[in-house]
Amino acid sequence: MIKLLAVGIWATLVALGSSYAALSMSGGDEQAVAEAESDFYAGLDYRSTGAITVPMISEQRIQGYIVARFVYTIDGKVAEKLTVPPEPFVLDEAFRRLYSSDDFDFDNPSRYDLKSLMTAIKVSVNERYGDEIVREVLIEQFDYIPKNATRSTG
Repeated sequence: MIKLLAVGIWATLVALGSSYAALSMSGGDEQAVAEAESDFYAGLDYRSTGAITVPMISEQRIQGYIVARFVYTIDGKVAEKLTVPPEPFVLDEAFRRLYSSDDFDFDNPSRYDLKSLMTAIKVSVNERYGDEIVREVLIEQFDYIPKNATRSTG
């Protein structure tokens, strides 16, 4: 009876010890990753733009519309010092790029190169400021509505 009780206590201690060892070994890595991620985004603000509607013209006719909304990251301390916020520049650059785009596929709009659009917007806005103000541009909404899908009034 005493041997059975001793084996039970021994098994419990081994199980608790191995669990503690496993948690202490893996817990440090997660904490380091969490600290690195928090440092990467420290001080950055995500700001959302208003929606823009861009008419897409091809063959001298409006083929449809793109409705888009963007999010950009900016250092919070830098944003407080700016007299003109980046949002108008982000929207202006997005409108110019989309409106003048020659490579938009009206039959397959999902093939549009959004990565290059985001990079071009970021680079152009930062060139206007003469410094790296906008760190990243993201897409919050990007919809293509063919003209034949819009309701006509009249």
